[in-house]
Amino acid sequence: MEMNSLKQQVEEISGIPLTVMELGMTEWESLAAKAGEVANGSHNGLIRLDNRYIWLWKRKSTSSVQILEADAASLTEVEAKLIGLLIAGTHDTGKAAPAKKDEESRSIELGVWIEECLDREDLHAAVPENMALKSRLQTPMLPFLVSWENRAGQGVAFSKLYKLLRSYFGGDLLLIPIKEDWMILVSEALLTDLREESEEGADNERDLLGALCQGLYELISNEWVGGGCHLAVHELISGDHHIARAALALRETLRIGHLFDVTEHIHLPWELQLERLVSSIPAEDRERFINETSGHQGIFADEEMRTTLETFFQMDCNVSETAKRLYIHRNTLMYRIDKIKQETGLDVRTFRDAVLINLELLLYKVTKRA
Repeated sequence: MEMNSLKQQVEEISGIPLTVMELGMTEWESLAAKAGEVANGSHNGLIRLDNRYIWLWKRKSTSSVQILEADAASLTEVEAKLIGLLIAGTHDTGKAAPAKKDEESRSIELGVWIEECLDREDLHAAVPENMALKSRLQTPMLPFLVSWENRAGQGVAFSKLYKLLRSYFGGDLLLIPIKEDWMILVSEALLTDLREESEEGADNERDLLGALCQGLYELISNEWVGGGCHLAVHELISGDHHIARAALALRETLRIGHLFDVTEHIHLPWELQLERLVSSIPAEDRERFINETSGHQGIFADEEMRTTLETFFQMDCNVSETAKRLYIHRNTLMYRIDKIKQETGLDVRTFRDAVLINLELLLYKVTKRA
């Protein structure tokens, strides 16, 4: 393939403008060496240097090479690697081509396809027949999604995370990069083993998943200190035509969980049903409800009172357990509850008033943080 044809093809697929250049061999080797010092080296002819990605097209002679380059701000590292795979598949760089794509390349390819499905809202598409991972998506699998705060996950290498996850799950799995997030798919056999080990069996499945997420979160957080990751889990999926829908549901769970509780890092969909309902209320209706109860906003704006209410509802409105969780005397908690009643006219110790206050609190959060 000619250079200009390759450039046009890559630009049409990626939507990213590319620049074609010819460099002397000494200059190319100098760039590659510099990239190795500041950006962890090269990847199959791809290097990251300052604010640009550079792909090696081919060695034109013993003294020069042809390259393609693009603005690094225009694409993610995963997309850059995928472009590198496309370029590598159209020419001979002097190295023998591998017989098949490695695990990371196959995972990147699948992740880009999932993102394309989400962009066009095609949530029931089947994975194309020519994708190598399709055959591994036909059995029931349990999906997780890991997301890092403030793009901290950009420095996480596929191979290191994959090895860590295999040590935790103790078996085969799929690790799929989707932009800045990581989707993890593990076999249903894992749940089967957990059910057999549990004394309560299938009735305790949500607790089992919660414990599994807790262990996974602690493992990742300990490995990447300061990474600030968030984790969500989804119900079992069976068949590759469910994978895009599961990815969207996982992202939504992370979004809603972080919106309503910024301090929480593990987000379980069955614990966010009311929050999901509240977030779906049109903005106009939310504002009207809040305006009708505007006199209650002072309670929610007070961090101590807001934390008291949140803990009270988490403890199923149990006064003794709430006092223990807050490390305060029972009388102190009763004083706060009485203060809430004085300012709102609602007693959270009664079911109806507790429901109303909880709803107002959720609406306050979604309005302030949306």
